[in-house]
Amino acid sequence: MAKLKAPLMSLGAVGKLAGTLVFSTWKGLKTAREYVTPANPQTAAQTTQRGIFADAVSAWRNYYVDADERTAWNRAATAEGRAESGFNNFMRGATLMGQTDADASFAYNAGAAAGQTVSFAMKNMDDGAIGDEAGNFEVWVGTSPDSLLYLETKTIAAGAVVTSDLGDTDDVKYVQLRKDSASRSGIEKITLIA
Repeated sequence: MAKLKAPLMSLGAVGKLAGTLVFSTWKGLKTAREYVTPANPQTAAQTTQRGIFADAVSAWRNYYVDADERTAWNRAATAEGRAESGFNNFMRGATLMGQTDADASFAYNAGAAAGQTVSFAMKNMDDGAIGDEAGNFEVWVGTSPDSLLYLETKTIAAGAVVTSDLGDTDDVKYVQLRKDSASRSGIEKITLIA
C-alpha cells in the first residue's frame, strides 16, 4: 500500500479509479492500493466463523453497555501492550473462545462484594443466558493493571464467579478472570468493601 501526499493532485482522493486503484485514508494516512475483487467462497468453516463473530459483536452491543465494563476491557488491551481498543481486545478473545466452546461465558458486570471479595456476573456469549460454562476460571489480582498475579481458581456458581478475600476494606485492586489463557473479563478496578 502506497502512502501518498497529494493523490491525483486532490490532497484527499477517496474511492476507486477505473477499476484498478483504490484511494483511501487508513489510520490518518492517505493510501493507494490495487483494486481486488473480494472473494466470498462461503465455505462451512467461513460460515461458522462468521456466526461466532456475529455472536461476539452481539454480546458486546447487548451485554457490555456499561461504561465501567468497557473501560475494563480498554484497560486490559492497554495492559497487554496492544494498540487496540477494548472492543478489539474482547473480540479477539471471544472469537477464539467461540471456536472451541460455543457456550463460552464472559463477565458482563463486576463489583465489590461483602467480605473484601469481588463478584463477576457471567453470561454466555452466544445467547446471553446466565453464565453456566463448566470448568475452572483463574482469578488474577494486582495493585495495578500491569502487575496482575494468579491468585486462585474458581467455578461459576449461580451465574457468578466470586473471589476469596482480596485484602482490607478500602484497598483498591485490579482483578481479571481468565480461562484457558484467555481473558474472560476486562481488568476491573475495584475498591474492596467489608
